[in-house]
Amino acid sequence: MPKQLKHNSRRSFRRQVVYTATIVVISLVLSAFNVVRVNTVTFTSADGLEITADEYIVSDTLPYILLFHEQESSRGEFQTIAQRLCKMDYNCLAVDLRNGGNNNNVSNETAKRCREGKCNRGLGDMEGDMIAAINYIKSKSGSPVILLGCGANGSISLKLANENSSVKAVLALSPGEYFLPGINIQETISDLDKPVFITSSKPEFPFVTQLSSGISEQHLTLFEPQLGEGGRGSSALSAENSDNSEYWLALIFFFKDLI
Repeated sequence: MPKQLKHNSRRSFRRQVVYTATIVVISLVLSAFNVVRVNTVTFTSADGLEITADEYIVSDTLPYILLFHEQESSRGEFQTIAQRLCKMDYNCLAVDLRNGGNNNNVSNETAKRCREGKCNRGLGDMEGDMIAAINYIKSKSGSPVILLGCGANGSISLKLANENSSVKAVLALSPGEYFLPGINIQETISDLDKPVFITSSKPEFPFVTQLSSGISEQHLTLFEPQLGEGGRGSSALSAENSDNSEYWLALIFFFKDLI
């Protein structure tokens, strides 16, 4: 069985959350003095489309997590989440992908250019945006990158992690079979041999479990929310989910094993 961060007793799980949260809070306090520099940058996708992204930089020596928003969203989806990941000693790059819109009053500049230029928005085109982001970070840092994607872009992140040697690990929040019949994500990622973290809301969990069923248990961590229904995509990590702490604890345990 893959590593599933779930427990039989809700009460015992709550106790563990409280105990572990105390340790986590202490560690976050120790990192709270990290100064995060936020810069908006651009780079070019394979078809020439200019991509906009926000860099959250703690130190030039730290590895990067590339953040890929949900469909019809923007890099603004990660404003708070990126800051919190930076406290865990990672730099972040939140990317505006062409299949986007607005989020947190942040306009998706890449999607706007794509509409104006009537560019293509197929699977391969979105992959091109993500590969451009990977290459941009490779030009700045010698460290392997980590991908974190939501919804359909989480599915593409899993696919890219299986195909791109520069990707060290991948996290997918509410991935799914968004590209059938053209491509079957479950089959595409069945031989993924890198650290994988997959989670979702509780109603979605049977589907993401099936999606990841071909990945070896030694590489796969599944997290099912226990304290409530959880959240879909990045909303699971946001303040709108009152039980977001259990997701963050699961992430901390996952990242700990990457070091």
